[in-house]
Amino acid sequence: MSSEDLKIFLEDFCDFLEGLEASIVKMKMQIVKLVGSEAKSKPKISEETFNILKWDNEKGERLGDFQTAYKNKNVLENWQHAFNILKQSNAVIGNPFHLEGYQYRYWIYPEKYEDRIFRKKLNEAKHNANSH
Repeated sequence: MSSEDLKIFLEDFCDFLEGLEASIVKMKMQIVKLVGSEAKSKPKISEETFNILKWDNEKGERLGDFQTAYKNKNVLENWQHAFNILKQSNAVIGNPFHLEGYQYRYWIYPEKYEDRIFRKKLNEAKHNANSH
């Protein structure tokens, strides 16, 4: 196996593991919903997973102030890990991802942008869910 083949394999394997981790978190969240209680096994994803990304301030006509983390401005592994969690959680603007204690809500817009993660402060009023 050449070093290039090994590199490709390891990148694919890391993507697989990140996807698996995100799926496990999603399954745990579904279990909590089914059980109807805050089980001790409630998934813990530190907001630091998202906070370590470089965020650019943006302003939209309907959304107001929000932030965007661009894939090409971040450490790929960190950005991809956060993106995978949001993708597996189906985190879109109308159903953003956040856990107890988070300061922001997070979402992606996979139909239009495969290279961006969005966030907005939780304490700010929600605006039109169809705008970015």
